[in-house]
Amino acid sequence: MQITYQFRLYPTPEQEERMIRTLILCRKLYNRAKEQRDTVYNQDGKTVTYAKQQNELPAFKKEFPEYKEVHSQVLQDCLRRLDDAYQRFFRGDAGFPHYKSADRYLSPLHTLSLVR
Repeated sequence: MQITYQFRLYPTPEQEERMIRTLILCRKLYNRAKEQRDTVYNQDGKTVTYAKQQNELPAFKKEFPEYKEVHSQVLQDCLRRLDDAYQRFFRGDAGFPHYKSADRYLSPLHTLSLVR
């Protein structure tokens, strides 16, 4: 048996804004990583792995300084979510991964009604 705990957050307006900004940046990273995978596959017929994209994160953060405010493990989790979506597709458990719009990138923040 697995026990889970739920916590309700009451963020200040500044904290709420930072959480929303983090979510937006994660969604953009997810879409950029998917675009990279699609482009490389269409051009070269090769796949881009999670490890390769993870190793590119430091250079990505230098190119896009707004990502420096997001913890590295959060960014890695975004890439892991994309990789999991592709793994489920190749196993036949799910459809082909799609780009995520603002209302389709789910996170715990959605349960707090912070995403507008």
